[in-house]
Parts: sequence; structure tokens; C-alpha cells
Amino acid sequence: MTARGRTGWTEVAARSSEPSGPVAVRLALPAGTRPDPFALAGDTGIVMVDGARVLVGLGRALVLELPGGIDDDRAVEAATDALVGVPCADQVATADGRTGHGVLAFGALPFDRTSPAELVVPELVYCCEEDGAEWVTVVASDPSGLPDVGDPAAAPALRDLLLDRAADRPDGPDPGHPVLRPATSDRGFTSAVAEAVDVIGTGGLAKVVLARSIDVHLDGAVDVPRLLARWRDLEPSCTLFSMPTAAGQFVGASPELLVERRGDRCTSRPLAGTTDRDHNAASRLPASLADSVKDGEEHRLVVEAIRDELAPLVTSLHVPDRPELVHLHTITHLGTTIEGTLRPTADGPVPTALQLVARLHPTPAVGGVPRDAAFSLIARLEPGPRGAYAGPVGYVDASGDGRWMVGIRALTVDGPDVVLTAGVGVVSGSDPTTELAETKLKFRAVFDALLPGVDPESVATTS
Repeated sequence: MTARGRTGWTEVAARSSEPSGPVAVRLALPAGTRPDPFALAGDTGIVMVDGARVLVGLGRALVLELPGGIDDDRAVEAATDALVGVPCADQVATADGRTGHGVLAFGALPFDRTSPAELVVPELVYCCEEDGAEWVTVVASDPSGLPDVGDPAAAPALRDLLLDRAADRPDGPDPGHPVLRPATSDRGFTSAVAEAVDVIGTGGLAKVVLARSIDVHLDGAVDVPRLLARWRDLEPSCTLFSMPTAAGQFVGASPELLVERRGDRCTSRPLAGTTDRDHNAASRLPASLADSVKDGEEHRLVVEAIRDELAPLVTSLHVPDRPELVHLHTITHLGTTIEGTLRPTADGPVPTALQLVARLHPTPAVGGVPRDAAFSLIARLEPGPRGAYAGPVGYVDASGDGRWMVGIRALTVDGPDVVLTAGVGVVSGSDPTTELAETKLKFRAVFDALLPGVDPESVATTS
């Protein structure tokens, strides 16, 4: 793991010509008008909105590189050490007494756990907590680039900067006239599912998740803040995110919590098993998800895998006997909330959120059982790498706390070009035509945010 400094959001303060290493300060903001988080981040900033909690990251103060991905335990540990090594003058008192930290590293990590990845420590992080308290962390190359914590005008000045930045961003035009280009045809996808079912029938593989993508070309560039605002209205229970990646801006509204760590508490909420939110007689998906044998088996495999991975790390673990129904905009899933109390490691501290991500990803909700056999089949049946789709999306702070979602119900934006991806869990008894219908339902859920009112089935398609 290597770390390299970057320059960027220079409105906060001037940078020293001879940086001596990153330093940080976190200040509480006084009560006042809150900036729109989506306008603040713009088309290329970092956003995570989880219910009432908002995080926005601007600039790149430090990049923590994972050359071997999260499969490299030493790199993951070194990334945590690098975060801890950024001294922070923390002026924010936490009401709940937790040891949260203002220095955060964000990432949209590849699905392939061995692919090179990076975590970004922004130059500025704005946070609005669930109780309405707001704070800002500034990270600079040396102390001369930080606000003066003794200056009573420093925090109000930061709020003004945030409001000015959000207000200066004009709305972009609506993109229109989409043209679709499927990476895999309907027939090609059903053939892949049928082949996966055959492989499962021979033994050695219990489940595999197969994904397909659609390229969408628009007349104009996507306005990411407006896209996120629409998605917030459609999926208020999901975690909204927007993260820069090498392929473009990865944007989505994920309903699936990979793992969250708060102190010694960890939570995971896997989803597996799908049907229509408003089921009708024409649907090929199960009318009663709770009674679907296929979906119940698919979900059970995911829950058991997460339970088995967390069991050695905890002193207690609560796994409900039955899943609940999770209702979204167009889809209903089976979901199970798994909660545990982490056990200190041999070195003393409990595992960090990033270490938990490395332990869990990919769960069978997006990979398969057993993992290696599923990976091999995915590489053979899918047309190319998934990139950030179904990878971990989230953050870890210098105390080890963090929240990571599964990067689904998402798209990658590169100007007027957009890539949508959807996956389905294939188990014994899966029907290829039903799995195809499920991908279209998931595409529709994303399309409703990208181009509201446009039916993807009616859009011009090119091969």
C-alpha cells in the first residue's frame, strides 16, 4: 500500500510550498442553512446519504492505494495505519461518547477483490448527522493549510464556502433520446443462466450470481445531482452514493448493507430473493416471496455465509430465524439483519470496518457458493469485468468505524454515456426466463431515476 498527496480544494486555505505530511482539523458548524449535498458534490464529488445522515467529500488530500485489492491483508492494514497517522485537531464532542473520527477514507472498490483499488481521503468532508449536528473536516498538506481553530469566524466561514459552492452549480439540461446497447442479448443471458443451472446440477456449486449490462448513450451529459435527487424521492430507504472511479462516476441507491461498524458493534443486512413490488398476473416472478422455495434457498445461502464469516470475530451474534420483506420502489426482497459484538483481536483492537469488508466481500448475494467456483463461472459466462458494480461502496474513519454498502441498483456515468448492470442469483431450479425478467425489473428501477417516465423496453436498441 502506498499513499500519495494530492492538491485540490484550495478555497479553504493556501497550501504550503513544502508540505510536511497531511494534517487535519474537524470543526463543528454553528446552526444555519444547510447546503444541498448533491449540488455541493456536483458531478464528480463524493456523496453518501443514509437516511438523515449526509456525508460529502471534496478533493483528494490523500490516496491510499491497494495494489492487490482487498485480498491483500497487509495493504488493508496499512491503509488503516495511514488513516490513523493523519493527526487531527478534533473540536467536535460526540454526544454518545463514541470514538468516531473526522478523518475519513471513501471508496467504490471493484467487485474483483484482487483488482487494484484505492481509498480517497478528501480535502474537505462535510457531515450532517442524524440529529442535525453538522461538522467539517479539512485535511491539508501541513498546518498552514488548516483553519484556525481559535478563530470564532472559522466555522461560519466554512459554512459560507459550502453554501457558495452549492449555489454556484447550475442545473444541467435533461439528456434525452437514449439509445441502448446491451452487452449481452436476452437470448445470450438466458443461455448463460441455463448453463449455470446445468453446472449447479453436477454438484460442487450451490449458487452463482450472473450479471448483465446495458450501455445507454444520451444526447447530453447526465446531471448527477439531479439524478441523485430523483433517486432520493424514489428510494428513501436506500443509501444514496456517488463516487469517482477510473471508469466514471459510480452512482446508485443501494438497499443492501454489506457491513457497518460502530465501536465494537457490527451489522450486516444481506438481501437475496426478489419479486415485483406490485405483483400482477403477467409477472413471471413469485407472487409470494416468503413462500418461494427457490428464493428462500438463495437467501439462506447468503445468510449462512455471512454468519460463518463473522462467527470467529464476535462474542455474540444475532441472526433472525426468518427473513423480512424489504419493499423498494419497484422491487421486494428478502432481507435479514445480522448484528454482532466484535471480539478484540490478538493485537487488542476489534477489526476495522475495512477489515470486515475484506472478510465478507463478496457475499453470495453477489458472488456465489462456494466463492472460488462461482468466480470461475462468472468469469466464463459474463462478457467482461464488473468494475465497481456489486463491489463495496462506503467509507472507513481513523477510529475504524465505517459503513459499506453493496454497489447494486447503480450505474456508471461518463458524460453522456451510462452503463447499467443488474444481477440475479441462480440456484438449482432457477428458470432462465424468470431470471431474465428479474434483470429487466432491476433495470427499470434504475431507469426510473435516470430517465423518469421512459420505458426501457420502448427505447431504440443497437447491437
